[in-house]
Amino acid sequence: MPRILNKAGDEALPVCARCLSAGRFCDRSSRPLRMRPHGENRRITTSNLPSPADPRGALSSGDNARLYQHYITTIAPWYDLSDESAIFSTELPRLALDSPLLFSAILALSAMQTSNTISPSTKAVAEFYHSHCVRLLIAFDSNADFAQREITLAAACLLRTYEIQDEETDPIRHLQGAFSLASSYLPGTHETEYPILAAGFWNYLREDITHGLFEHRPLKMDVSTLSPPKESPADQTWLNAVSLILGQILSCYMHQSPRGPVWRRLRHSDAVPGQHFPSVWMLRDCHAAVRHYDLVSLYLLGDVATTTDFEDVLALEPAGPGSEDDFLEWCALEIVGIAFTSGSHAVIVNAFGPIAFCSRSSRSAAAQQELVRLLNPCAKTIGWPIQRMITNLALFYQSRYLATIINNKRPLNGPHVIRPSQTEQLSGQLSPRNFEAAVRHIHRDGLVVVEDVAPLADLDHLNTKMVQDARNLQARGENGPFNYSLGNLQLDAPPVAEYFSNSIFTNPVASQITSHVLGPRPKWTFCSANAATPPLPGGTPQRQPVHSDADFAHPSHPFALVVNIPLVTMTPENGSTELWLGTHARGVEAQEGAHGERASGRIKQALLDERAKVRGPCQPTVKKGSIVLRDLRLWHAGMPNKSEEVRIMLAMIHFAPWYRNRMRMEFGEDVKPLLQERGPENVEAVVDWVTRDEVVGRYLDRGFGNMCDFDQEL
Repeated sequence: MPRILNKAGDEALPVCARCLSAGRFCDRSSRPLRMRPHGENRRITTSNLPSPADPRGALSSGDNARLYQHYITTIAPWYDLSDESAIFSTELPRLALDSPLLFSAILALSAMQTSNTISPSTKAVAEFYHSHCVRLLIAFDSNADFAQREITLAAACLLRTYEIQDEETDPIRHLQGAFSLASSYLPGTHETEYPILAAGFWNYLREDITHGLFEHRPLKMDVSTLSPPKESPADQTWLNAVSLILGQILSCYMHQSPRGPVWRRLRHSDAVPGQHFPSVWMLRDCHAAVRHYDLVSLYLLGDVATTTDFEDVLALEPAGPGSEDDFLEWCALEIVGIAFTSGSHAVIVNAFGPIAFCSRSSRSAAAQQELVRLLNPCAKTIGWPIQRMITNLALFYQSRYLATIINNKRPLNGPHVIRPSQTEQLSGQLSPRNFEAAVRHIHRDGLVVVEDVAPLADLDHLNTKMVQDARNLQARGENGPFNYSLGNLQLDAPPVAEYFSNSIFTNPVASQITSHVLGPRPKWTFCSANAATPPLPGGTPQRQPVHSDADFAHPSHPFALVVNIPLVTMTPENGSTELWLGTHARGVEAQEGAHGERASGRIKQALLDERAKVRGPCQPTVKKGSIVLRDLRLWHAGMPNKSEEVRIMLAMIHFAPWYRNRMRMEFGEDVKPLLQERGPENVEAVVDWVTRDEVVGRYLDRGFGNMCDFDQEL
């Protein structure tokens, strides 16, 4: 039809009114073409879908061909995670051309995954071919030969994933008989002759593990008598070996038989794979899956271990934290990190079970929120019914929090942790929202932690020197500058240029917070550190009594903030400080011991007992690179270092500009240019400048902490 300018005809047939009035010829002898954007949803009816009885003929349909290709390129790699030959990507599509059951299973799963991700209209296709699968499975002859059994097992693996993606409450309820097919395989016996049976077995086992972790139940498959394959050098074989070991551990765990000879037998097998992987093994998807199952195995062992047994678990994973709760959380975080760092759908799908089970041990609210953020897109990118997992985890986190309040009649004890964005880290300034949170928690709890704001390289450089100094001071014994106990030493950082970094000592985030809590340009008059040292041979670890550093009559409102910066990650194992959050409003009436004594500022035991009923102490893990801002009045205690390494924590005190503290710091003259480089001052550094030789000769001869005068002039 001709067009004049931008005006359309009325499309009347056989000749439109515009052409008739203009005397033009209007050729409408055939039905006009209508352009349809590619990918536009179309309503699909099952009446015109090709029957799977002739798979080759059914592929003449363009829609079916696209679904078939989608299976090969997108879905099949999920199943080839542990198969070097990639049977599900290569051999199965070929065999399906002569197997209506396998062909229907491929199309049903591909259509369901497509329906969940990009085209909801393909749900009808999925249901059509799934119904054919069910009818063919019902008619399956249990006496069929191995070739037919392995094809049926492969189809059952695909259909199991179909029913998971269809959000079935019990995705295996239609496939109970498939367990007998899987049991036809013995690891190490059929790989060459019946490779599809072997691939189907390992996939079925991994699916059984995934569902077991989702539903907190033992495996449906009986793998108790099977031995892991060991003869193949392929990396994928390690995934199969660890899968079998995890399946055995999971069944023992769910049947509540966690100790005795069963665990001891599994422990040795479990240790084998972990000894063969260098740090680069996650370059391959199968390596990531091996590590996932290794971590779940360790998680299950650690969750039921006694104190003695837990030492055996740690021996299998020396990199793990030393306490049980920290170890379980570490496993959970490792699993999530490996999965989403890989970016591989095959790895992520295989990780859903481990994530659903182990992430219950994640205690950080920020980590829980980040997990939800990572999981949510999987509903569209992978087509997995992820909302169910998120809901279950959210309910678990909520019930655990409520149980803590109900059982203990107090809120959770840990400090608030702020995790700045990359922009905040680079600018050295917190956003208004994080800034508000920091100020609020200092007033409420007397302490706040800000992560990732101190450069790790600067911390490492300083730590090397200060550990040497701490060892030298520890050797002085009773003549050393210890605080309350010989394991807690007072020492200064070397006050010379090569060890002075503005990123540490005049950290901009720290001064941003202190200058708004205390007033503009607070005074920096104290710069020191404490070292928690492992006991010398023959000694015993000791803790400090709970005390306050404000062991004198002081104002009832904030007047001094301690900026603590750990040079390594602080944990209960290496002596992180015990904190009694919310106690910073108490005065000297709560204390025992005169100012200047080694044990001054001790809190009366009766008051500790009373406070514990409301909000007891905590001993948090503080990540390296963090700063801790603490009200000087807060009750706390140095704890014993049970590790083999010295733990150093810097302590700088910022006093309110109106507070008339008499102390002065002593730095080498070569530090002055570095302080001047930091630009506009948020903090006033009160310093006596001396020669380098003078300060190097005496900086380790300071007194113990309680000799310092934190009071003010009248």
